[in-house]
Amino acid sequence: GKKLRRRTRMERELQRQEMVARGFLAAPEPKVKISNMMRVLAADATADPTKIEAEVKKQMALRLKNHNDRNQARKKTAEEKREKKLDKLSKETEVETTVHLYKVKDLTNKQNRYKVDVNAQYYKLHGIGVVSDDCNIICVEGGSKSLGKFQKLLLRRIKWNATAEDEAAHEDDEADDDDDRDSGANSCKLVWEGKLIKPNFPEFKFEVARSEGN
Repeated sequence: GKKLRRRTRMERELQRQEMVARGFLAAPEPKVKISNMMRVLAADATADPTKIEAEVKKQMALRLKNHNDRNQARKKTAEEKREKKLDKLSKETEVETTVHLYKVKDLTNKQNRYKVDVNAQYYKLHGIGVVSDDCNIICVEGGSKSLGKFQKLLLRRIKWNATAEDEAAHEDDEADDDDDRDSGANSCKLVWEGKLIKPNFPEFKFEVARSEGN
């Protein structure tokens, strides 16, 4: 965190000062700024104010460029940021695994199943979705943060009663309304959650279970 970075900077600066004191490193040039330029002029009566101001501005521009270059070098690409985020999510289960069990009245909509599957893979969740005529369940296990995001998907973002035509008409509409979600016959509910020492499933996938008569 910030405290660790601050301590690291202080230790690095102390090491640099010690190297300068022992003569292994050259002492850095004094940091001249517009605010302390008058002290330079007062100390040297022969100093040319115009030249000193130009030199000060040159040094300030160089310091700013070096600062921006260092920041740019430290910046991560979008893909690197994504990988770092997913790596943190996957490491959540090293300590403890959280389990969520959802019950869905109807899972025949392939678009809804696709959304569940893709997001489970994205958030590094393990588990199973069972599709049957009598009862549909989604059991997922993973880190608490990942499951929190997955829970929002199932309980808030997916419109379980939307038809294929509705999906096409509103695929860019992110503002889901509670009345829209509950106005139809289909629904999704979180029926149980708990903790495990480690995951039981190697990955997430859907299984279709049919009764003997079908």
